[in-house]
Formats: sequence, structure tokens, C-alpha cells
Amino acid sequence: MKRRGIVLLAFAIAGVNLVPLWLVVKQALTPERESFAWPPTWVPHELTLSNFSGAAEAVPLAQGLGLSVGVAVATVISTLALSLPAAWLAARREEVGSRLDGVVVAARLFPTIAIAVPLAVIFVGLGLYNDSSGAGLWLAHTLLGVPFAFLILRAAFRGVPAELEDAAQLDGASPWMTFVRVSLPLVRPSLGAAAMLVFLVSWDEFAYALLLQVTHRTLPPLLFYLSAFGYPGLSSAVAVLMLVPAVVILLLLEPALRSGVLAGSGR
Repeated sequence: MKRRGIVLLAFAIAGVNLVPLWLVVKQALTPERESFAWPPTWVPHELTLSNFSGAAEAVPLAQGLGLSVGVAVATVISTLALSLPAAWLAARREEVGSRLDGVVVAARLFPTIAIAVPLAVIFVGLGLYNDSSGAGLWLAHTLLGVPFAFLILRAAFRGVPAELEDAAQLDGASPWMTFVRVSLPLVRPSLGAAAMLVFLVSWDEFAYALLLQVTHRTLPPLLFYLSAFGYPGLSSAVAVLMLVPAVVILLLLEPALRSGVLAGSGR
């Protein structure tokens, strides 16, 4: 009986999450008149790709897609470059780790919208505000991504026995070579999980993208504007484009979630 209740609860939770996704996909692939039909239609009566072409005409969709991908990839690279040495140091030096933990927690306390305004002022002075390459947005997204990557990688490095690193250094390996050839390969699953999670954080981020990029928009603000001006079909088409990499990444992350790679460390 208890197991049956758990199964029913799981199906209920899945339904609550999947129904909105189905409606978004359905709206993206059906004419606009079906979006406003009452009572709502759950099964498409007519399939069309006109919403995708309409979205491309209404907003700079190709530019937004390219900018979203470019900023997300750059964010992953810079975030891992900063997080890897910090996470290793935190795992090997407890006093350093406790301080870095405090910095990471403090960085997540402030609402994004509160940080975006002073960042915009700074970026105006540096010439990075509304930059066509998204350089300012990339720096802002790196600030968001570092805490996530740091916590995942710190837990992973804590799972690597320090004796392996000591043995490598006794055999003549430099600290850098020990890190690259001993420690890094052992945390590869967590490294991949952190990279995908940071990509997803950047890909979905809205507040910085709205306030730091006025004309050169990524996909989330374009989706917001289409929704705000009453185009459910066009906005659903953009949402489907955003869902594709998100779903792929979640499917790739599923083994990591099941094995506890993202669970963190209680040490």
C-alpha cells in the first residue's frame, strides 16, 4: 500500500510538471487561434511551423540564439577555470574551504536584480553594457555559475584520496602535473555535471539578460517580450527552442543525480 502511494505521488508530480510542457509544445505547433480556443484543446487539431517563422520575423531570433549559446559556452569555460583550483584548494585545506564556503553563500544571498543595477553602471563605464558579443552578460553569468560549480567540484575533490596525490609527488610529479594527471581524471563525472549545470544556469537566466543587454538580446528576454505582448504561439515557439538543450542536459545529468554526483559533501 505504501509503495502504491509513492508511485501515485510520483505520477502526480510528473503530471504537474509535464502538463505545462505539453501545452507549450502544443501551442508552438498549432495555429494561434487554437491557443485562444475555449474550452482549451489538449490535442492539436492542425499542425504548423508558422509560429517558428513568425517568431523569427517578430524578433531577432537567430541573433538571440547565437548569443545565448555563445554566452553559455563562454560562461562554462570561465566558471570551470575559476572553480577548479578553488574547489581543489578548499578540499585540501579545511581552513581555506570554510572561508570559501562563506564567500559562496554570501554571493548567493543577494537577489540577482539587486546586483544587476550596479553591474550595469560599472559595465557602462567599461564599455561592456549592451555589448554585441555579450561580454558583460558573460561576466555576470560567471558570477552566477561559480557557486554551483564550486560546490559540486569541492565535494568531488574531497572524494579523491590525498594519498594518491602524495604518492604522485613522491614519484617526482609537480603539483600541477599531479592535479592534471591524478586528481582531475578522477573527478571527470562531476566536472561534466558541473559544466552542464552551469550551461543551464546561463541558458535560462533572465534578470541579467534583460537589464544588461538592451538591444542585443538572448532568448529569455525575447520570450518575455513575445509573451508580454500577447503572442502565445510565437512565445511558445521560442520556449520550445529553449527547451531542447535544457531537456538534453537534464537527460545527461540524470545518471549523475542518481549516483549522487551532485549531492555535495557533508564533510
